[in-house]
Amino acid sequence: MYSKVSRYDINTFRRELDSEDGIITSADNLYSIIESSFSPRINPIQEYFKALPTVDASEVLRKIEIGQGAIANLASCVIVRNAEKWLPHLTKWLVAVVANAMDNRECRNHTCLVLTGEQGKFKTTFLDLLCPPALHGYSYTGKIYPQEKDTLTYIGQNLIVNIDDQLKALNKRDENELKNLITCPMVKYRMPYDKYVEEHPHLASFVASVNGNDFLTDPTGSRRFLPFEVLAIDIERAKGIAMDAVYNEAKALLNAGFQYWFNDEEITELYKESKDFQVQTAEMELLLRCFEKPTEDNPHCAYMTTTEILAYLGVYTHQPLTLKRMGEALKRAGFEKVSKRREGCSPVYVYKIRKIHPCPLVNSCSSLM
Repeated sequence: MYSKVSRYDINTFRRELDSEDGIITSADNLYSIIESSFSPRINPIQEYFKALPTVDASEVLRKIEIGQGAIANLASCVIVRNAEKWLPHLTKWLVAVVANAMDNRECRNHTCLVLTGEQGKFKTTFLDLLCPPALHGYSYTGKIYPQEKDTLTYIGQNLIVNIDDQLKALNKRDENELKNLITCPMVKYRMPYDKYVEEHPHLASFVASVNGNDFLTDPTGSRRFLPFEVLAIDIERAKGIAMDAVYNEAKALLNAGFQYWFNDEEITELYKESKDFQVQTAEMELLLRCFEKPTEDNPHCAYMTTTEILAYLGVYTHQPLTLKRMGEALKRAGFEKVSKRREGCSPVYVYKIRKIHPCPLVNSCSSLM
């Protein structure tokens, strides 16, 4: 078992050498000895995983298939809305935790496990349990600020980084920075009392809790998150799950070549599943309110470009709208995009769309301004 050596510990060693052994030295001298070949470099997180006993991966898979074993027992403590994906996705994420911690050059866990739902469902508490007791002190729970240097130390020194109810509040810049942090292969920072910036492996895997469900603002970035809406958590039973056994199974699966990453087909499925967690943009709200798709019973429609749709809405609302978000809304809502030639000009892409008359915004413009 290893423990971190703090400045307080070093000063205590120096005092004991001075008072008990009569050896006069300095804390800086003790640091220079400890940070030399006298003291071999140890990664406590990697040593933890190396020390886990060997188990049969085929037996682990068999147990998972029938809902038994440590990983399955852990998963069963949480009731989620999209239940059919919970156990397989949690298994992938746990195996990726081990793969990531054991790799000194690359980030192997490219997804952040997210629990959403009502406040008071023990989401954060459950996520804290994912760090085994033997690695107490190697997890961080709280807010993170991607622009601050401390965040890099969290990634380089912890097994789990638990983002507590912050994803909704991130601005666009911080959201993009967070996605980069989740996948960056290495992190560079200077430890306290060190003179130089050094490169460190990306040890941490990310989890997060969100009160409510809508937190995804960028459809192109949703593959970085594995969101599950929590209905209930049996937190007392979860506390009784042996996390050593959970990671023992995850390690066995990793060593057997288990696919812990998401392939292209699975990523496409993630995009579809993430729609329930998307923040409703003003563009989407106004599109669904003021337009509808043509149907077989009523195929009559107009052919409008994205710019023309925005111009039409601009007559009724002063709310700022963008071409990019309106294009994303049209795609998500399933409006058909076709190429059409207009008055002898070159073909342009337009949407088959039908205006709702009278426009629903006529009597509510003030509420949207």
